[in-house]
Amino acid sequence: MTHIRNVVHALSRWACWMAIPGLSIMMFLTCADVVLRYFGYPIKGTFDVVGLLGAAVIALPIAYTQILRGHITIEFISSRYPRRVGRVVDSVNCLLNIVIYSLLVWQCSLYGNKLHNLGRVSETLQIPIYPFAYILAFGCAMMCLVLLVELTDIIIQPEGS
Repeated sequence: MTHIRNVVHALSRWACWMAIPGLSIMMFLTCADVVLRYFGYPIKGTFDVVGLLGAAVIALPIAYTQILRGHITIEFISSRYPRRVGRVVDSVNCLLNIVIYSLLVWQCSLYGNKLHNLGRVSETLQIPIYPFAYILAFGCAMMCLVLLVELTDIIIQPEGS
């Protein structure tokens, strides 16, 4: 199980690192557009690029954020109960999240297929949109894997821990 956990964590870390160039491009492009717009020379397609990259920048780090425990949790409720009850609550929470993220993977993949078949592109720069739906699906799939590892850890964890 340790090997699988290490692989999932490495893939999640890699996906997070893949979001960094997108965030940098968004930042520099937006700043340049604001400055150049002041002088009457806005950058054509800024809205397209920032919007599409925003999807990737949000989706790719989700799984690694889960590993780092960076998502908001409500621990003060489960901390009042015995450890066994807390493990059940954590297990149910993981299962529900796996179901939700699995549905997101499925629907994003279907939407990506639909966009690809229709040939949908962005308004100004004519950038194909479907790859970004697949990036969203990939980010959600990584989150499912991280949650499966966490669920397994909860289930096989010794009772006293």
